[in-house]
Amino acid sequence: MQAPHIRSSTGAGGSEMPKVERIEIKSYECVFAPEQAYGMARTMNTRRVCSIIAVTTDQGIVGHGESSGPLRPLREYLAIAAPFFIGQSVFDFEIIAAQVYNRLYHFGVQGQLTSCLGGISVALHDAIGKTLGVPVHDLIGGRANAKLACYATTGEFTARDTDGRLEAQLERVKARGFRIVKIKIGKNPASDRDRVRIARQALGDDAILMVDVNGNYTPDIAYESIRRMEPYDIHFYEEPLPPTDVRGYAELRAKSPIRIAAGEACYTVYDFKRLVDTHGADILQPAIMTCGGLGQAKAIAQLAAMNNLRIVPNGFGGAVNWAATLHYVASLPISPFTSNVPYPNMIEYHVGANPFFETMLKTPYGIQNGEIAVPTGPGLGIEIDFAAIEPYAVAA
Repeated sequence: MQAPHIRSSTGAGGSEMPKVERIEIKSYECVFAPEQAYGMARTMNTRRVCSIIAVTTDQGIVGHGESSGPLRPLREYLAIAAPFFIGQSVFDFEIIAAQVYNRLYHFGVQGQLTSCLGGISVALHDAIGKTLGVPVHDLIGGRANAKLACYATTGEFTARDTDGRLEAQLERVKARGFRIVKIKIGKNPASDRDRVRIARQALGDDAILMVDVNGNYTPDIAYESIRRMEPYDIHFYEEPLPPTDVRGYAELRAKSPIRIAAGEACYTVYDFKRLVDTHGADILQPAIMTCGGLGQAKAIAQLAAMNNLRIVPNGFGGAVNWAATLHYVASLPISPFTSNVPYPNMIEYHVGANPFFETMLKTPYGIQNGEIAVPTGPGLGIEIDFAAIEPYAVAA
């Protein structure tokens, strides 16, 4: 499908602007043994997948992005979306993405089309940063902090889940210096209470503790869960309901003594606007891969600022998505706070076996005492070791 030409490739002063020469995708999958299954209230997982999108410019610069979802549909959607970008300026993502949405609205925004565009968005920002010699955060607003606080997502349900197993997970993150931790809950309210009691005992009273239901409840059950956990000082209660239950979010937030966080399953700023307009959340959680890329994520941040809400983005996925999220969080103003900041801007660090995270980088991230230095190198500031993940390559 051929896109119309948008503008001349010659910029001010007659200089040639880099253009997109080709867009490719590489698919990877890691399968775990059944006894290593891990997961959340909705399901257990025995595999991880990763889709890396590479954009090559006519100047030979390669930028990388990451998309979320089943491998084969992503390949097919990329085959549809990529021709819109070929031959166009690397700076024209938002214009071209609008054309894709406007022409293909009947395909739906909620799904792999938006995830593909999110991966292309990040890859183009990476390529632009490498071309100009600047980090991605400088392209999207600057850098509010040289370091960011990481919160560890752990306490997953496992194939042999016991209280001791949860305690072992918590002790590992505590030993690494994490003082902000999120655990999985959502089996039932009694289980939720028991898990947060164990977590609070293991982490201590000074730790910041969050919980994640992964949308497994109805509003009444979520409220019962909240009431049972209230004594344990929960910082936020994530995704208590399915993302489609916008009214339920509004009703729950109105009476919840614990902050409600949501948004990892929302697509584009329009989904977030519905959530905000109904006063359904205290904290918005865009996922770069799912929401449609860095431009959409910045629009969501602006929406949050207009409504005086906090942003704590989802950070699940591989190393490329995490790098993009890192630059995104770094670019967020510390607002509305000035001299006194009650809680820092945070990035999620998912703890657990994942060959597509730090092991796929030639230089690992180097998280120390629950903090990460924001990369200052060009683009995303990472280098993928494709040889390290080649054993997981699949022809989707």
